Amino acid sequence: MPRASDMLIVLTYAMIAIVAALAFERFGLMSTSFAWMMGAVVFLIASQAHSAAARSIERSEMMEEIEALKAANLDLTEEVAEAQSRLDTIAETIRAEAAQREETLTNEVRVLESLVRKMGGAPAQPAPVSSGDTMRGVGIDIVKDALAHNRVDLYLQPIVSLPQRKTYFYESFSRLRDRADNIITPAAFIRAAEEAGIVAEVDNLLLFRCVQIVRRLTQSDRRIGIFCNISMSSMADEEFFPNFLDYMRRNSDLASSLIFEISQPAFEARSTAAARNMARLADYGFRFSVDQMADLNTNFADMQRAGVRFAKVTGDRLINAIRNEEPIAGIEAGAILAEDIPSLFAKYGMDLIADRIEQEDTVVELLDIDIGFAQGHLFGEPRPVRDDILDETIAEPIRRSA
Repeated sequence: MPRASDMLIVLTYAMIAIVAALAFERFGLMSTSFAWMMGAVVFLIASQAHSAAARSIERSEMMEEIEALKAANLDLTEEVAEAQSRLDTIAETIRAEAAQREETLTNEVRVLESLVRKMGGAPAQPAPVSSGDTMRGVGIDIVKDALAHNRVDLYLQPIVSLPQRKTYFYESFSRLRDRADNIITPAAFIRAAEEAGIVAEVDNLLLFRCVQIVRRLTQSDRRIGIFCNISMSSMADEEFFPNFLDYMRRNSDLASSLIFEISQPAFEARSTAAARNMARLADYGFRFSVDQMADLNTNFADMQRAGVRFAKVTGDRLINAIRNEEPIAGIEAGAILAEDIPSLFAKYGMDLIADRIEQEDTVVELLDIDIGFAQGHLFGEPRPVRDDILDETIAEPIRRSA
């Protein structure tokens, strides 16, 4: 208790003792000395009673404090246990992610080493080329060097919805660079690969690098859908494809963002092995697009079974088919209305994309048939997105427009 309260209580007990002593003496109950002695006894008894009560109260308060401390300690112990459990979970997650990254990296290195080895390796000092040479053709050593050192750039061209012209997808195009950063066009490096007999190896490396870059792009925005060209030689390559399939299985989270694109002639001439490998990719959720569709009177059901979800027809080709009332998907000429053509593709699970759109007049005619998607220089030219600047300013407009 506070000191002032204690003093007041002591004074109260003293007053009681004095009053008792005076009363004993006044009423003649005892002599003066004995009366004062009895007053002192009363004072001592009262003081002892007060002290005992105070100690009891203090003991009770102390026990309450001890119980509170015990409860707080128990709560702290539970919080520490929960924190340790969370730390253990985080550590286990980090270990699992690290193991997965290591496994993925090992798989990537194995694929790349295999492909570079099949190409015969890269030269230490390939001869430089001028920008003019990149347009006409280059030596195979320069192509090998560019591939081996990951000087592969991804160019993205938007695919927009009509009539809003909002970007929904991108088509990717690969370009190589020599050591002087000169662009090596596809015509140049494909010609060099053909002369060296390593077209399949170059196709595979370009495909693999495309997927790597797409994986980087989609880390920040899963809404991006990117068409990536794949050759049937890669699809049927029994040495390359098993490792590539395993790599895609480990990156199956890309299935909603990556669409493999094949030309119609290559699709219709696909081998049994290529068809089987397409089915394996489809099993992991990956989709396909068929472009360069010159023949519209083809087997749509076969395309649907193969996992084809997009079909690209040039705007001019589509308009000519409408004007000439050509047969489409086995339906005889004139038996289908022009505005029902996109619905016919949709019936077989495919979105129709009109590509190579260069003029506004073409867009006007396409709007008459209510086509959903279009692609071409009118909506945007291919723009470079290099692997080393994916997280910088060039990539930002691409992500925002998606």
